[in-house]
Amino acid sequence: MKGLFKYLIISLLVVTCTACIFPYDEEITRYEDVLIIDGLLTDEPESSVIRLSRSIPVKLSRSLSKPSEKKPDSGATVFIKDDLGNVSTFYEVSESPGEYRCDDPEFRGVAGKSYQLSVITKDEQRYESDFMTLKEAPNIVSLYAEFGLNEEDGSMLPGFNIYLDAYNLNSSTRFYRYEFEETWEFTVPFASRYIIENDVLLFRNEDVQRCWRTVPSTDIIIISNEKLESNIIQKFPIHFVSFETNRLGIRYSILVRQYSLSREAYVFWDQLKKSNQDQGTLFDVQPMQTIGNVYNIDDPESPVIGFFEASSIAEERI
Repeated sequence: MKGLFKYLIISLLVVTCTACIFPYDEEITRYEDVLIIDGLLTDEPESSVIRLSRSIPVKLSRSLSKPSEKKPDSGATVFIKDDLGNVSTFYEVSESPGEYRCDDPEFRGVAGKSYQLSVITKDEQRYESDFMTLKEAPNIVSLYAEFGLNEEDGSMLPGFNIYLDAYNLNSSTRFYRYEFEETWEFTVPFASRYIIENDVLLFRNEDVQRCWRTVPSTDIIIISNEKLESNIIQKFPIHFVSFETNRLGIRYSILVRQYSLSREAYVFWDQLKKSNQDQGTLFDVQPMQTIGNVYNIDDPESPVIGFFEASSIAEERI
């Protein structure tokens, strides 16, 4: 009798746990065509770029072949004005719709000066940013690797931690953002030994088994020294390279770029990180609209997503 009762309880639990599982097909009927502005002005020539794109419906974004694909916004008039009234015009890159760059290859921002971004879209909507002061960034004193375990994600896999030291006692910058590019050499498991020329199968003369790959960072990496007495960054973790990948098999290099931020820019990136990157558990911050510094001057209530950032750059490679 007890065995039958236990069987009935187990059967009831199985039915209860499986009966409530059903697919959910959301019906999102409301969609806003929102302009997205990604603007960066630096103190290095050819590094300043303004990218304009449009939001897309949820179902369309899921149907794209690449998650990174966007709907570029072409045909806009883009220019940057400094605090002395000087204007620099940015033109759309023909090979990259929605990307605007200055036609002067020597154009660059100057530390201590303030800059404002202006955009006029092809439908005559006008957008402006706040004036942003370009702050000087301290030099990267040291970029180095130390053997250890990956403690951040709890995997405890062996590999190398990439750390950074930076300081400049004369700099007033207290907020920083980092990006990096990894480049490594690897070999393919099965090399191509033949080539077809004019419908004839021939042996290859060159070695195509060794390859190189370069991958940019995707995480938002920021740090604030606002509450510290000294403007010194010591052993700041940039990246972890695991032995489980093929990155460390032959040759490996990493290029790190350090951007100086205003406090407004730091708050923007911090909000963006909390909304998009620090998610995955029940008690995480709920996604929210990140407030930028660009506005529609004809209709202040019109939504626009983005931020215009003025930064100096320091970089180092190992």
